[in-house]
Amino acid sequence: MIVLYDFAPSPFCIKVRAILEHKQVPYERRDIRGPAWLALRRRSPTGLVPALDVDGRLVTDSTDIARLLEARHPEPAILPSDAEDLARCRVLEDWADESLYWYGLYLRWQEPEGCRTARSAFPAGTRAALTWWVGRGARQRLQGQGLGRKPVETVLRDLDVLLGDVETLLGDDWLLGDTPWLCDFALASQLFYLSRTPRGGEVVAALPGLVAYLERFRALRGR
Repeated sequence: MIVLYDFAPSPFCIKVRAILEHKQVPYERRDIRGPAWLALRRRSPTGLVPALDVDGRLVTDSTDIARLLEARHPEPAILPSDAEDLARCRVLEDWADESLYWYGLYLRWQEPEGCRTARSAFPAGTRAALTWWVGRGARQRLQGQGLGRKPVETVLRDLDVLLGDVETLLGDDWLLGDTPWLCDFALASQLFYLSRTPRGGEVVAALPGLVAYLERFRALRGR
């Protein structure tokens, strides 16, 4: 039995769900926007998701989850066997998870249009309280990281340049050639998260190479 404690909009949860689906691993989803959150908190004080329960062992970091799934279900592989490609894959995955992520967080929780649409992620009964609580925490983290101290137009300008460079690197393929590796699962998941914000969606939609990349990724998940 594999159980995924999940928060659907999270890019890290998108990443783990995509890997499970690509590897065709059966699993049960437990949405933490309900009683499952209390069950998770009893086992993990942070309550962070994604959290994967595999045979009673709880793993809570998306990269650690990916490595565990690769070891248990090696086909189709998501980590290259070539040492140089593996090194590139790890660096690109870390960049997507730890750098690109902040742009999505900014455009969801600090940019005004994103803030107005963030409420829809939470159940009606607790929507106002959870929106306030999660939003406050996100903005505090953005201030500490530094992006939160920049004006919206500067962030959008920098994101447009950054994603244009990503589009150039991709061409008509995946990040490291004709095979989707873990770095692609990380990048595509962050792009999905970005594209579901009003301003981020505009930036992604203006780059046809990224739109095509996300279509390839959707097809990969539905294989």
